[in-house]
Amino acid sequence: MKTAELLLRAAQEIFVRDGYSGAELGEIAATAGRTKGAIYAQFESKEDIFMALVEDYALRNRSEMVKALANSSGVEQNREVFKKLCMKMSGDRTWNILMLEFKLFAIRNPEAKKRYQRFMSTMIAPGDEKRLTHLLGAERKGEHALSRSLSVQLIQPLLSAIALEALFDPEVLTEDAGKKVAGRLFDALFEAPGSVESVDSSRRSRQRAEPEKVNHHKR
Repeated sequence: MKTAELLLRAAQEIFVRDGYSGAELGEIAATAGRTKGAIYAQFESKEDIFMALVEDYALRNRSEMVKALANSSGVEQNREVFKKLCMKMSGDRTWNILMLEFKLFAIRNPEAKKRYQRFMSTMIAPGDEKRLTHLLGAERKGEHALSRSLSVQLIQPLLSAIALEALFDPEVLTEDAGKKVAGRLFDALFEAPGSVESVDSSRRSRQRAEPEKVNHHKR
C-alpha cells in the first residue's frame, strides 16, 4: 500500500477518535507506521490531509453513482439509484462524524471553509441544473419549488443531521426510525412532479368538500 493511502487511512481513524482539532500529525504518522516527515512529503497540513479524505470519499461515491446510472433505464430508476446511494452515505457513521468535525472547524476558519466550498462547486456546478433535471426528472412548479442542483447539495447534509441525532440519542431515533425519516426526507426533496400534483389535487378536493359538509349539516 502506498504511503499516501496509509496516511489517509490513519488520518480517518485519528480524526474520528480525537476530533479534527484534537488530531495530531505525529499520531497520524505513528498509526500509519511512518514518520512525521512522511506526512509533509505528501501533504502540506492537517487541513490538507482532511481535504484529501473529503475528495477521495466524494469521488468514490460519484464513481459508484455513475456506474449504477449506466445500468438505469429511466428517471424513476435514476431516483432509486440516487436514493440508495444517499441512504448508504447517511448510514456511514464514520463519515458523518468526520464531516461534523470539519464543518465545525471550517466555520471558525474562513480559508478552510472557502477551500471546501470550492471543491464542492466542482462536484455540483451551477450549470448542472439541466443535467440533473434530465437524470432525476423536473422539479414541480410553484412557490415551493427547489432546483434539482440545490436539492442534490442539501440532501446529504440533511441526512447526516438525522444520522448524527441517531448517534446522540439512539433510544429516541432508532436505526429503523432513522431510515424511515431519511427515506421520507429524500422523497420530499425528489418527489416526481406527477405525484406532487396528485397530492395537491387530493388536498384541494378535500378542502372543497369541507364547506359542502358544513352546508349540508346546516340544512
